[in-house]
Amino acid sequence: MTDYHLVIDGASTQESWTYLDDDAPLGNAPAIISLDRLKADAEALAQRTAPLGVVLRADDPDKARGKTDLGEDVRELAPFIDSLALIAIHFPAYRNGRGYSAARVLREEFNFSGELRATGDVLYDQWAMMNRCGINAFELAGDITLETFQTALGELSGAYQPAADATKGALWARGK
Repeated sequence: MTDYHLVIDGASTQESWTYLDDDAPLGNAPAIISLDRLKADAEALAQRTAPLGVVLRADDPDKARGKTDLGEDVRELAPFIDSLALIAIHFPAYRNGRGYSAARVLREEFNFSGELRATGDVLYDQWAMMNRCGINAFELAGDITLETFQTALGELSGAYQPAADATKGALWARGK
């Protein structure tokens, strides 16, 4: 995750968070940790005063731990939701849509109001739908301009289905 630039709420911004490996010391800066570390160190992390984030993976390369291709379950974040300032949803490949569902659960069921960030294989034709599902921050490839990002967000004038945003789907608009 070295060659990206960050867009939050439609504006380019400097990165203020650090992704940490499970064995790295936390320090006093904003840190993004794994779900495994969040669950294992929950008591100690509750005492932390610096902002805390977690990365939720839609796949799990470490199947040796008994996990499946389904990835990490967003519902495992429920007990920790109030202590998190940021949740990064990792999209491992453009064809993996589990992150969209996770974003909607976080916004609609858990009422998560913090930064919801898309990482990984985050592509032009998916940004608008990611945003509709509640994702407000994007790690974009370093060569993508803010203008390109904003153009992509405005390309879809309508929607077929409801999402976490206020846009109604096409079927709901027919009745008017």
